[in-house]
Amino acid sequence: MGRHYIQICAVALIALAVVYRTQNAGLDLMSISSYAIAVGVLIALIAFFGCCGAIRESSCMLTTYAGILLALFIIQAVLGILAFVAIRNGEDQLLEEVTNHLLNVYNSTSQDNQDIRDSLQRNLKCCGLTGTSESFVQNGTGVLISSCCSSDVTTCTASVAYTDNCKDALSDFLQNSFKVIGIVAIVFALVEIVGAIFSFYIRNNIRRKGEYV
Repeated sequence: MGRHYIQICAVALIALAVVYRTQNAGLDLMSISSYAIAVGVLIALIAFFGCCGAIRESSCMLTTYAGILLALFIIQAVLGILAFVAIRNGEDQLLEEVTNHLLNVYNSTSQDNQDIRDSLQRNLKCCGLTGTSESFVQNGTGVLISSCCSSDVTTCTASVAYTDNCKDALSDFLQNSFKVIGIVAIVFALVEIVGAIFSFYIRNNIRRKGEYV
């Protein structure tokens, strides 16, 4: 049963990373989404290794599986704590990185960056780096780019545009994502320690059975 929970954790971690990756406007701080996907895949493979050990009743495989889970427990617990510490100590640095990144996005004329801009504004319901009054989102006629408004608006103007600016919206999104990732890392670490305990229990039962055969 513990191995099934660990597999669910792996899938949830990968799904969380994919959501983060699609809404971060191309700003993958510390490659966090790539790391989370890699860890999720690794956890899934380790859970499969544990299933094989239980099916084959291999005490060696189960011991290895439990040892890896204990190592992951320590790593994820530390990462979860560091995520909260980073949020607490790095707000100014995060806002500076977000600002510099969005300046590059809004100043660029490439189609890729325009797509990133439009996706960001629609997903986070924001408009402009600092608001609707800047030249980034106006065409000189008082009409804003369409992604500053909801899809049902035909002519996007400041009166019907999203009121939040994208600098603050993206910064808040990233901070909230770090909080979720920190909580998820700690919860998954607890699940893994339970999985390790079950694996040691099953291994001991297999050894006892061998002694009586």
